[in-house]
Amino acid sequence: MFCGGGVHTVSTSFLPNSDNNRTFARYFIVMKTKVPLIVSFFLLLSQCVVAQEQDTVQRKKTRIHIEHYDVATFSKSMGDMQRLIGHVKMRHDSAYFFCDSAYFYEKTNNFNAFQNVHIIVNDSVEIFSDLLDYDGDTRFAEFFNNVRLRDDSTMLYTEYLTYDRNLHLASYPDSATTVRGDKTLRSHYGYYRDRLKEFSFFESVEVTSPKYQMYTDTLFYNTNIEKMWFQGPTTIVNKESVLDGEHGYYLVDEDIAFLDKRPVMHNETQRIKSDSMFYNRNIGLAKAYDHVDMIDTSYKVVMRGDYIEMWENRGFSFATDSAYAISYDGGDSLYIHGDTLFMHFDKKKEEVEKLIARRNVRFFKSDMQGKCDTLTYLMADSTIRMRVNPILWAEDSQMTGTDIDIKLKDHNIEWVLQKGNGFIISKDTIEGFNQIKGADITSLFRKGNIHRVNVDGTKAETIYWIRDDDGSLIGIDVSDSETMVIEMENQSISIIKGFKSINETMYPEEDLKESARYLPGFKWHDDARPKDRDDIFRLVEVEMPQTVSESPISEASEETSKETEETQPKRHRAKRGE
Repeated sequence: MFCGGGVHTVSTSFLPNSDNNRTFARYFIVMKTKVPLIVSFFLLLSQCVVAQEQDTVQRKKTRIHIEHYDVATFSKSMGDMQRLIGHVKMRHDSAYFFCDSAYFYEKTNNFNAFQNVHIIVNDSVEIFSDLLDYDGDTRFAEFFNNVRLRDDSTMLYTEYLTYDRNLHLASYPDSATTVRGDKTLRSHYGYYRDRLKEFSFFESVEVTSPKYQMYTDTLFYNTNIEKMWFQGPTTIVNKESVLDGEHGYYLVDEDIAFLDKRPVMHNETQRIKSDSMFYNRNIGLAKAYDHVDMIDTSYKVVMRGDYIEMWENRGFSFATDSAYAISYDGGDSLYIHGDTLFMHFDKKKEEVEKLIARRNVRFFKSDMQGKCDTLTYLMADSTIRMRVNPILWAEDSQMTGTDIDIKLKDHNIEWVLQKGNGFIISKDTIEGFNQIKGADITSLFRKGNIHRVNVDGTKAETIYWIRDDDGSLIGIDVSDSETMVIEMENQSISIIKGFKSINETMYPEEDLKESARYLPGFKWHDDARPKDRDDIFRLVEVEMPQTVSESPISEASEETSKETEETQPKRHRAKRGE
């Protein structure tokens, strides 16, 4: 039997009956041949951990004292062994030992205890078992069968335990269950340092409680400060989410976890990954730091940044520091950047409801780009709302207005609404700019291009450079009316329909002075247009136009002859309907 670093045997002739003799002998043979190999390896590991402390321990050899027994016998042949039976009580220094019977070896200062073994280590620590082997010189104890260690409100259950009184170290090499309050902790092997109130759990560690479950390979738990440290692959599961990481700590009373080494938190539809993460379960707050990815698989949205907060109970997240979002579907993705991004989600469905970008907002998609101060993307109906100095570029067109709404269908533009001071500008194929202006402008798209424009309000205006099939300029058409409908074909105006108070003039290029070739409030912002997905981070300041009502028609010379529909071939110019 392994004892204090040595092995010795006990004669079975002193056991109460022959059945017990055979059982006890069989038990010790197994322990002598199998357990020492496991225990030796484990103790070597634990001794390495506490090597410094062990070197400083002053081992004082003191005698074991017998304080009570009912019956005693003595055996010279067993090395002056005393057999103590009935209500045995022994003391070694400040520790007290209780059992039903014991073999006491006075010369070697050790004993074996049997049945209802109970040791009071100090004011808080007690250990119970069926069998005990104790060496008084080394102050080292081995407990067998139905072992329980109690320290205040903590209980440890196992079948084999060693306890070193010098190091205040309890060790188990083969499975134990520890219960503290509503928490149950299991591991393949581990140890407990009662002076520090600290457990060390290794291999197949499981922690279960009504609030969460934890699975890891290595866990350290200090019950004084109610803090757990974990190392290696670790999973924390609660009803809201699953948290995976490889290194960090957990504050038990506060329900707070911190993880680094690329932790991941996820539920059925959302996933957040970063270099490090702080999670407060009580208030449902996760803070992720550096290289953060937050993914919503229900609406295929990714939010990235170097700092992201997710508030589970409030149903929103926000990202800052190089923050951007990606709305992906197939190969053509929408990239949105802002100083701060907010993602609101339905807590019950765990689905994103809307994405909000604020301050210095820029976005890029192959068929559209934009800039504004505030952007809201409603996921349910695929609508984008641009507010505060918005600019939208779609193919060759630049669109501005007080507000701009964009409706997407299958990730392509379905329509655009410019509300208040609407302005559409597209560059002519050779020179000049084609322009449409009105209070409210609705543009309908087909296959990524504008095919119809409705201009509403009190005044609709256009300037359009009309060219022949060979590209030669026929004239510059300037017109206005109360409302207007413009049909587009091959990205060019094919039909203009004006309604009420219609004015139209066709000018030869040389007869229309330069200032009259631009509608009031004209601003061309091509330099501000994002060129690719990386360009959304470029900070661009633009001067937005003021509201001006004067028409270029009034600025043109009254002596300029007006072109009539009869003098222009229909195939060369846009058709007008009234």
